[in-house]
Amino acid sequence: MAVDLRELNPNQRRAVLHIDGPLLVLAGAGSGKTRVITHRIAHMIDTGIPPSAIVALSFTNKAAGEMRERLTKMIGAVAKEVVLGTFHSVGAQMMRETPDGFGVPPRFSILDQGDQNGLIRGILRDLGIHGPASDRRFDLGAITQRISLWKNDFITPAEAQHPRLHESDYDEVAAEVYPEYEDRLESLGAVDFDDLVVRIAHRLDEDAELCAHWRGRYKYLLIDEYQDTNRAQLEVVRRLAGPNENICVVGDDDQAIYGWRGAKVSNILGFDMIFPRAVVIKLQENYRSRAQIIECANGVIVNNLSRHDKALIPQRGDGAKVTLVVADDGSQEASWVTGKIRKLIVDERYPPEEIAVLYRSAKQAEAIEEGLQENGIAYRVLGGQAVYDRKQVKDVLAYLRVLVSPRDDLGVRRALGVPSRGIGAKTIARLVAHAAEHHISLLEAIHHAGEIEGIGGRPVTALARFSEIVRRAQGQYHATRSATGALRSLLAASGLRDSVIGDAGSAKVGDLRWQAVEGLLGSIERFEERAQNKGERPRWHDYLATMTKDSKSEEEVSLGKVTLTTLHSSKGLEWPIVFIIGVEEGTMPHKRVSARRISDAISGDVEEERRLFYVGITRARDVLYISRAETRTERGQPVERRPSRFLDEVPEEPTQEYRIAKEEALSTDDLMSMADAFLARLAAPEA
Repeated sequence: MAVDLRELNPNQRRAVLHIDGPLLVLAGAGSGKTRVITHRIAHMIDTGIPPSAIVALSFTNKAAGEMRERLTKMIGAVAKEVVLGTFHSVGAQMMRETPDGFGVPPRFSILDQGDQNGLIRGILRDLGIHGPASDRRFDLGAITQRISLWKNDFITPAEAQHPRLHESDYDEVAAEVYPEYEDRLESLGAVDFDDLVVRIAHRLDEDAELCAHWRGRYKYLLIDEYQDTNRAQLEVVRRLAGPNENICVVGDDDQAIYGWRGAKVSNILGFDMIFPRAVVIKLQENYRSRAQIIECANGVIVNNLSRHDKALIPQRGDGAKVTLVVADDGSQEASWVTGKIRKLIVDERYPPEEIAVLYRSAKQAEAIEEGLQENGIAYRVLGGQAVYDRKQVKDVLAYLRVLVSPRDDLGVRRALGVPSRGIGAKTIARLVAHAAEHHISLLEAIHHAGEIEGIGGRPVTALARFSEIVRRAQGQYHATRSATGALRSLLAASGLRDSVIGDAGSAKVGDLRWQAVEGLLGSIERFEERAQNKGERPRWHDYLATMTKDSKSEEEVSLGKVTLTTLHSSKGLEWPIVFIIGVEEGTMPHKRVSARRISDAISGDVEEERRLFYVGITRARDVLYISRAETRTERGQPVERRPSRFLDEVPEEPTQEYRIAKEEALSTDDLMSMADAFLARLAAPEA
């Protein structure tokens, strides 16, 4: 059945119907880009294009999953044949299918953020850069990020040694770590997420036959959120597009907010220079926000010089004016915001999940959290630690790897270290060297630890015990074909649960931590059951990849909770009522650019900060509050804060200013409500 295009507006329809040749779809906030993407794929299949020849790339597994779900509702089971994923998941697939020349074994491992940090921590200590506490002085994530940026700009470890790239101590340390980091990846037979794109780009450039193979497979490319692509991703896209240039990119340069992690807004701004035959279609109709909100957004973003000429056109009509709230100090701002939220929920009956508080820095959330707690209002914080990033859960995943993928040396090393067995770095080094010399896995070396020169005493006893419990669990797994049961036995024998509870400091906290593990075990069991119901064997590689990829994008259930989130984490989301707090110089824009001259409008950093503010504004559907404080307490002293330069760009007509009265921040009603909530918590039975 042909896909119905009647519900699309004229420009959306044009974007769907343009199939051959390069296409740039400039999709403004709230303009229905996901609808365009899914309709376009469905229409392409209607015209006879094989689904397997269509590659649709997004930036998160969650977005890819939602896209596939929408597409399945439209066209049914054939949607499964479309290659729909992230740059990294498709890159991993390409490397596994055509492994020659990538410098990794066919069954390579993929490091997640925690694995990378652990590797870098060990390198810092081994290099003796700053002794045992080196990882405390230097933020491991910052070092990892610098290496990531270099990789994606095709800067080799040797080139990273050049002083021109060293603007800080972090750059110098990262340059020293980089070559050793690459060597250790190679010895582990592993790659990091950046390699899944960077190595693809190199191979497609070097090997014309390989490039032709993948062009023949992936004949039509569609990239969502194109403004977030980096240099390596652009090169992969260019190679795969080939001379036919059947590529459609969808994005919005006004929402390019990830320059700090390597995204190049120039990719979308210069698309028609890279692909001169490109057709450009603008989706400017906004179906999300009221007219006053859109007018404010347009008034701000038009001040950026590096952008495509366009403006959002509101489709929902007028609503309430945008309220610019002025507080005397930060405490008054937080008290007013949380009090206003309480009134919206209690007096005006708004569901809590329809309200969000946005901020530039996560630290700004602390005062809001305290106020919501005092008012007894449930909330969730986006951008915090996800379930599958918690240490105890990642430790259990390592044991699962030992069980179902015993050649995964990274998993074995992590499992061997938790709980502590008194096995030091020298013993590990001897095991690794023995494994490399005899071309065996690390686990196989552990099984023969008693035969390795230099390993004896307590370490050999501990290794023998580890070997014994692993062999027993693997025997149970092969006999019962139940990874869940075997894993539970392995965890019980390892003493991991006792270790988690003991490290927590209290049984109550320990039990809460172990609940996350039980949630993981339930997930593993359900994964096995789904495979068995289909008459298939569980694809553990796919399951473990899902656990390591994109875990931070998994959102907890929001029902009945106010959302607190950074402006960066708010992208792609929307709420009826939005508060943007702390809109002051030094915060929005960030202090790293705020110190520059206000007239420095052409600064890329300032323009990205303005785009971030624009993203925040366009999250609101019906009601928007933008607040600032005239003073904030810093190191115990009140410090004057200037209004953000971006507030000068907000048009006057669609706004109203509201200055908080001193007595309003803590009214009698507020105090009574807080007291009632406090007494209710005292009276409630302990959870």
